[in-house]
Amino acid sequence: MVQSMVKLKEAQLPTLTETRFLKNKKKKKESSDDHRTKRRKHAPILEEDRISTLPDSILLSILCFLPTKDSIKTGVLSKRWSYLWTSVPSLSFEDGSFQCIDDFTSAVDHTLLLHRAPKLRNFFVLFNYETHLKPCLDLWFRFATTAKVDQLSILLTSTDFSGSEAYPLPPHLYTNEFVSELVFYFCKIKPNGVVNLSSLTRLTIGFTALCEVAIKKVVMGSPRLEYLELDNCCRVNRLDLVSESILMKKCRIKDVSSLVEAKLDFNCEVKEEDQESAYKVYEQTVRELLESLHHVRELTVGKWCLMRHYNVSRLLLFIVGALIVWLIPAYRILHNI
Repeated sequence: MVQSMVKLKEAQLPTLTETRFLKNKKKKKESSDDHRTKRRKHAPILEEDRISTLPDSILLSILCFLPTKDSIKTGVLSKRWSYLWTSVPSLSFEDGSFQCIDDFTSAVDHTLLLHRAPKLRNFFVLFNYETHLKPCLDLWFRFATTAKVDQLSILLTSTDFSGSEAYPLPPHLYTNEFVSELVFYFCKIKPNGVVNLSSLTRLTIGFTALCEVAIKKVVMGSPRLEYLELDNCCRVNRLDLVSESILMKKCRIKDVSSLVEAKLDFNCEVKEEDQESAYKVYEQTVRELLESLHHVRELTVGKWCLMRHYNVSRLLLFIVGALIVWLIPAYRILHNI
């Protein structure tokens, strides 16, 4: 009986081969577990899309910094982004990436058709203008003004240097009460009726044939105008900037070589506590104006420009210096005669 039990126990003990097999199996299992643990540690963590969780107002502000063609491309990101660009309050179009002008105008028309923002902050267009595109530009102007645009920039280019084929600004623009900043390049400015740009504070006109009556009418019809820039404008023989209601803080005249007569007379009304800083700004404005008008034959400077006690000496010295610069060429001509 005892002998049979000993045999039974010996039969139940694992052999040396079985023991090694069990140890190897255990090691493989531990190695496999370690490998899974390492994979879990080094696996990329997929973070949630936090940008898409932002409010629409913030996302629209971000899209405003992109050209319109790029903001439209964001529509493929997700379902939420599909039509988000249609509410962007800023539109910007350039023809540089289009092979022909017809593709460009079609793209702009299609974009404006889908756009549904109730108010525009900025509307910017830059392309090579041709006269047959006037109806398209008229519609774009109407779209922008209907959306109560705040900043309107129409930068047109052309091979016509005479200005005869420039785009004529639509009449309704001269009575716009919402636009605060206007930038026009290669546009005809001919207001026939009353000019009432009650909110306009900045006006830039470039590469345009101007007449003194038109520019004076626009300036006088802009009571809140603070900044005026004329850049490469032609056919300007006389320029009058005379108005007590104009709040002009900056005026730049660049490359207006056709100008032969200019008159500067404006008043500076500021609070007593802001006088020193305001007068320094106006002094710099007058200085830059005089420098830009050194080629005119007749220059009239209003009394306000010479009445501020703290800068009279410096300004008089500058005017005397400018007169000397003007008189030297005349002296040389007379001397040669």
